[in-house]
Amino acid sequence: MENERFSRFIRNVDVVQKNIRKFRVANAEVFGIKSVHILWVYELYRHPEGMSAAELAAASMIDRSLISREIAELKKCGCVEIEDTGTRRAYNAKITLTEKGRRMAKAVGAAGLDLQRKADFGITEAELESFYRTFEKLSDNLERIATEKPCVVDGYSEE
Repeated sequence: MENERFSRFIRNVDVVQKNIRKFRVANAEVFGIKSVHILWVYELYRHPEGMSAAELAAASMIDRSLISREIAELKKCGCVEIEDTGTRRAYNAKITLTEKGRRMAKAVGAAGLDLQRKADFGITEAELESFYRTFEKLSDNLERIATEKPCVVDGYSEE
């Protein structure tokens, strides 16, 4: 029974990730940006004062070097402005949305809300709260486990 639960959990998480990826890709195409930029635009919208690359990386759980490489594309399309700090490597420079970026982020947020409403269909608020509380615990536990030694399987031998 426990093995079934593990398989069911992994399969469902994979399906959710795949469908979220489809949502991000489809919305990115509409706006002419990459799917990885979708969450960044939304995070910047939530922080109108701006965010550094490091803050944006932490908020979106993406490597800071990826943001540093990719943010130039959002700047080129006129979606973000990057504070001029006078240095070449400005990890602490504030990145803010332009008016175009704010319109895009607002549309992304609306699409996300629509997706959320459709995904939540038939589920009570209490069920959702319980699910998210449980899912966050599972996520925290898996994150902690991932930093530990690999699992040891009793009785396994390559012979």
